[in-house]
Amino acid sequence: MGLFIRGFVFVVLMGVVFVFDFVLRPSSAVVLSNFTGSIAMSIVLRVLSRVDEDLAKSLHDSRVPKPVSVTPLVYGNRVLWGGRFVVEAGGEVRFRVSALEGIGLRLLDSLDGLGGVRLFNVDASLMASSVEVVRVDELFSPGPTKFVIEFLSPIRFARRRTMRRRRVKYDFCPSMENIARSTINYWVRVFGDGYFRDWPRFLRWVYNYVYTSDIYGRVVSTRLPNSEEPQLGFIGRARYEIKSKRESRITQLWALLRLAELMNTGTTRSLGFGHIRVRGLG
Repeated sequence: MGLFIRGFVFVVLMGVVFVFDFVLRPSSAVVLSNFTGSIAMSIVLRVLSRVDEDLAKSLHDSRVPKPVSVTPLVYGNRVLWGGRFVVEAGGEVRFRVSALEGIGLRLLDSLDGLGGVRLFNVDASLMASSVEVVRVDELFSPGPTKFVIEFLSPIRFARRRTMRRRRVKYDFCPSMENIARSTINYWVRVFGDGYFRDWPRFLRWVYNYVYTSDIYGRVVSTRLPNSEEPQLGFIGRARYEIKSKRESRITQLWALLRLAELMNTGTTRSLGFGHIRVRGLG
């Protein structure tokens, strides 16, 4: 383990994403309902608090883009973002955690003697089935000019205020302009603008040359724990086509898409909204 950690010191300074796949198995049947990403985040913070209680608290309280994200819980092949589901005793419930740099290292430390957690009023075993480390610079490679994005949990984009208003206003359209703007804003906040010094020009390129060629889905409603207000978002899939041969821009776009796959995208991404899967079409 010492060599493993020392081997990553240089990599961490360059920027990495730690990707953990966790498996939960409840000891008896348990009912899960509505948006389960908040359950996954609660489990992650409890696990982190075992090795660094202050870090777990600061992540919970933070109002800036968090360096960690989760997916909703997955049971069978269902992403549990809405409705009501009964998980049988011993049933396999999965979720992914993606954490940047130091957060990932602390979460790695917490895996020793992981044991179990409480899932509502039910004891559940918890184990990390895999851990992957992705270097940020490895995200930069060309991809196909035609691709499909599956929106596995609701996605939404907060609109910037131009007048005084109290409530957040959302856009539910999964246009590439929305996806690219949201993801590049997150990238610059957590990694800096080293790879995207000309990001306004990049977004202008996306606006002009990346087309939505097909879209299928709907706007759905879910709820977060302890909230009666419905949370809306788009679920479905969309096909996109790049009408440009500028390889440097295509490479930048694919870097953003790969980060969005790892960390989610859109508003409330840390809790599991905007969980996507990207598939190239050749």
